[in-house]
Order: sequence, then C-alpha cells, then structure tokens
Amino acid sequence: MLNRLKGFLYDCIGTIACFGKRPSPSPKLLIIKTDEIGDFMLWHKFLDELIGAERFRNHEIHFCGNSSWESLFNCFHRGKVARTYWLQKNVFKRQMPYRYHFLRTIFREHYSCVINLQFSRDKTFDDALVLAAKAACVIGMDSNLENVRSYQLGYDRKLYTELFTYPERPIFDFVRNRLFTEFITKKPSLIKNTRIDPAALPLLPFTLQKPYFVVFPGSRNPARIWPASSFITVANHLHTTFGWTAVVCGGPGDTTFSEAFLQGYEHPYVDLTAKTSLPELMSVLKDAACLLSVDTGSVHLAAATGCTVFGIFNGSQYGRFAPYPKEIADNFYAVYPDEVAKEVNDPKQVQERYEYVVDIPYRNVSPEQLIQQIKNHYHQ
Repeated sequence: MLNRLKGFLYDCIGTIACFGKRPSPSPKLLIIKTDEIGDFMLWHKFLDELIGAERFRNHEIHFCGNSSWESLFNCFHRGKVARTYWLQKNVFKRQMPYRYHFLRTIFREHYSCVINLQFSRDKTFDDALVLAAKAACVIGMDSNLENVRSYQLGYDRKLYTELFTYPERPIFDFVRNRLFTEFITKKPSLIKNTRIDPAALPLLPFTLQKPYFVVFPGSRNPARIWPASSFITVANHLHTTFGWTAVVCGGPGDTTFSEAFLQGYEHPYVDLTAKTSLPELMSVLKDAACLLSVDTGSVHLAAATGCTVFGIFNGSQYGRFAPYPKEIADNFYAVYPDEVAKEVNDPKQVQERYEYVVDIPYRNVSPEQLIQQIKNHYHQ
C-alpha cells in the first residue's frame, strides 16, 4: 500500500510538472541512462556511434545520467554533447521539489526525440523522465520486469514509438547495448569490447610502488558482502606467493569494510579507501596485477583497463553482467558458490532461477575457490 501511495504521488508530481506551454519543438535529442556504474561502463563506448548517427545529424544532443558516475562521463566524453543533466537518484525519489523541478526542466526543453538506454526500465526514474519529455519519437528497449511491480504492469504500453526486442536470454549487457545501438543507427557497430584508452585516465597525485594488487572489500548493497576473513585469506596467498602489496580501495561508504580487512591483514598495504575519484581508481587498476572484489562496479572498471579480475558472485542476473565473454575480456574470473556453478550449466535453470537477483549468500564462495582460480590463471 505504501509503495502504491508513493507511486500515486510520483504520478501527480509528473503531471503537474508538465502543465503549461513550452517552446516550439526543434531537432533535439535527449539520451537517458540513470542506472549504475557497471551499467555505464558496459555502454558508454557506444555514445559516439549514437550521436554520429545520420538520423540525428541536425540534432542538438543532451544527456541525462546518474550523478554517481558523472566523473567517468566527463573523463571519457566531456564536450561531446551540448548539455548534461545529472540525476541524484536518492534525492529524486525522496524530495518532491527536486523531482518536480527536474521533470519540469525536461518537459520545458521540448525534445523531438528521446532514447532510453536501459533494459531494466523503471517507472520511478528513467521512464518518469521519458514521460516528462513528451517527445514525438521515443526509442527504448522492450524491458524486462525487474523494476516493475505487479500493479504497474502495462504502464508503458503507449510510452514508446520504437522498441528494440531481443528474445535471447541471458545476453551479456555489452552485447545487448551493441545490438541496441545498431537498431538505432541502422549500421554495424565497430565497438568490440569495453577497453578504454589509458591515456584518457588522470595521473595519480601519489605514487604506488609496483607490483601491487587491489582489494575492494565493500559494497553499497549490504547483501553483496564477502567476509573480511575470506578477503584476508586470498590476499595472504597473493602476498606470500608473489610478494605483491595490497592496495585497498573503496568509496566513502566502504570504510567499515576496509577497516575490517586491514585489522586482520598483517602484510604491507596501502589504504586508498575514499581517497580516489572513479577515474583515479581506474588509474590505480590499470597498473594493478589483479583485483579482488565482490560483484560491484569495480569489476567493470577493472575489466575496462585490462586488469585481471577475480570476482565473487552469487548467481544474480547470471550471464547479463558476468561471466564476461572471453572475446570481451579473457582475464575476468567470476567465481560462484558450488551449487550455483553446477546449476548454471543448465540453460533452463539460468532462465528460470537466475535471470533476476537471488538471495544466495556471497559467503558461500570459499576463499579456496578464488585461490584455485588464481593458481589456474598464473599456472601455479
């Protein structure tokens, strides 16, 4: 009932924000992507092909993104679009004046075309922006139902004028994004992987002594936590085997997890928790021997730099974000609990059980499983 009331309030705010006149339409495109860091990293290289498409040749192009990865967008794409909007998702959800003014701004621009880049569309966020734009041309994906409640089914029936549909599942998100780009541009994409030009990354304001490996022990999602003791066991193996120094990374919200790791880790380390921007974190990862992390945006940042990834996963959305296809990254190792690793060999099980988020504990992955992957990779 509470969620329905919130939804009704959001609908009212959206309706009020779209009252009144607005300027005459002109060729103007709004591109919307408000999901998370990993989603951005699996898409952003397609931006150039979108904005260079013949159908948008005479359009002024604007972009609306998630404020959490604004620094990444500016690092790789500054100056490529005429205007950017950075959505603070928590504020947009909780503070109605902010929500109203954001939607009102989108409505007043009178876009001729809108592209929503998200597969798991959400009435609360991206589709609310699409609705406020009220464009004549609206392009999107035939969404899955991950973010749609039962009482919301069908809300978007007349929202889109062009829908991209791809029935195969699971499909790796980068591949879906490439197919969606080709659907829009009507041309084959030249983008084959997520690797970035290291020259685009910032120089670090400090020096890290090589060789080192990166430990990312935290997560914003409390369900995606691997025990500090497990991280310590694997980090001990890397140090005693190779002599590498641990570099501990994370955002401001990860300090508790970093502290738990460092309290039990007795070898040399450098603590960079909350001390780097996202582009600086990528600069750290670029020169690292490998990354140890749970299923967070850090694994996608690392993969884009060519850093070897040893990631802990629980089977959620299997095939969409991990494992990476070998042709996109051949040094990305997604490690799953034994029971998950057995079940995902059956495509029917993947489709029926692992398409969305599952509640299998990440702690079910043992440190010995990760160590075995490390031994296999380094031919120990």
